[in-house]
Amino acid sequence: MSPEIVTVAFTAFVILIGMILVAQPIWLSLAVSGAVGLFLLDGAGVATSAIGSTAYTSTSKYALVIVPMFVLMGVFAHRAGLAIDVFALAERATRKLPGGLGVATILACGGFSAVTGSSVATVATIGRISVDQMTKHGYRANAAAALVALGATLGVLIPPSVLMVIFAILTGQSIGHLLLAGLVPGLLTMLAYMIAVIIFYKRGFFTPRTAQELALVEQHSAAVGKRLAGVSVARSTGAGANDAMGDPPPARIEGSQRLTVRNYMGAVYVLLLFVTVIGGMYSGIFTSTEAGAVAAGIALLVLVVRISKSGVREVFGSLKRAFIEAASVNSMIFALLFGGAIFAFFLLKTGLPSLVAESVIDANLPPLVVIIVSLIMLIILGAFLDEVSILLIVVPLLWPVIDQMGVDGIWYGVLAMKATAIGLVAPPVGINVFVASGISKHVSAERIYQAVLPFFIVELVVIVLLILFPGIATFLPNLMLSAG
Repeated sequence: MSPEIVTVAFTAFVILIGMILVAQPIWLSLAVSGAVGLFLLDGAGVATSAIGSTAYTSTSKYALVIVPMFVLMGVFAHRAGLAIDVFALAERATRKLPGGLGVATILACGGFSAVTGSSVATVATIGRISVDQMTKHGYRANAAAALVALGATLGVLIPPSVLMVIFAILTGQSIGHLLLAGLVPGLLTMLAYMIAVIIFYKRGFFTPRTAQELALVEQHSAAVGKRLAGVSVARSTGAGANDAMGDPPPARIEGSQRLTVRNYMGAVYVLLLFVTVIGGMYSGIFTSTEAGAVAAGIALLVLVVRISKSGVREVFGSLKRAFIEAASVNSMIFALLFGGAIFAFFLLKTGLPSLVAESVIDANLPPLVVIIVSLIMLIILGAFLDEVSILLIVVPLLWPVIDQMGVDGIWYGVLAMKATAIGLVAPPVGINVFVASGISKHVSAERIYQAVLPFFIVELVVIVLLILFPGIATFLPNLMLSAG
């Protein structure tokens, strides 16, 4: 590589990092740094032409249709209140386990991830329900928020994962196979989290440790005592419509209220959406894109059915808000794809990806070493950037190396997703932690990070298992290939 190209590449990276540090949008940082690099390499004419063509080719791929479909499905499911139903059933199923509410939170995050594909949406939705419930039952508020942040990372692996789709498009892997490959590792991670919660609960990890945390638990306990006392007085006087029906006071706080038909139907809807996506692709009835579209249609019907009693005006209002929210999320994703494509095209023009691949191969490094180094890189970057941006920056550099080494792209894709998921809760800027810190005024990002750190051992164990036993990730895709 000539000194001129090295200088241009260095300049582009400085611009990219500088714009990110001054809090400019990531898509704009990628686009501007890539455009400046192209201008310095080939002049204004080539740069403007490349930007125009890249803007079209990067967003006009048919495979990308699945992204807005998955986003729509997630938004409809969120507005239909399915998260509440999933958490209610999970809490009832785990109430006899040590740390049952914590385990329920992990289950609910995994279940809701199966219909949203978004870790941030899962934190915001499940967190509002579960953190308050756990705190009322004596959990440290920051540890409770940490469980939500961790559980939401399951959305990166458990299909339908938007991140999986983007990785597949960037690397040319099968979207359907990659989505299927994330299922078993996602369930394995969920199980590992649940076991860790039980062990940590028995060791007092969730017990309040500061005066502020203890005061918060006592405050909730006092409020519950007053509530139960009020119920008792109302019963003795015969007041209250529900009391007249003979309903007993709740044995525990809201988390253990009697399940309703709505709760069970919500779980059925979640299962229906999940089976539509995974079952449709596995059976060959739908392609991955068609499965996303059908599931989005079903989610739309679920939303309409659930809010139909509120009146026509409320139905149209909810649909309007849902489409606006989906459009906002999709605009962000496609803007990132546009900016990332410009930056990737610039890297391709410099020849840097090929140079990196040749240098690594010439060094005769074992593929496992390269894979581990790349995973560490993804985890570190995940502590500073959002997951989509990481893929758009790193994959154009990493994939040529991994591909030339003959590594299974599906297996590596799952490992890359797992590393990216860890980055979502890694200090100093893990995005899930910051979203979780906004759930309650009683939590802070710093203390959530402290509560998250012990779970990194769990993440390490899962990654080691995926490396030692690749079949965990490739079993379902291979089964689909053999069945086809």
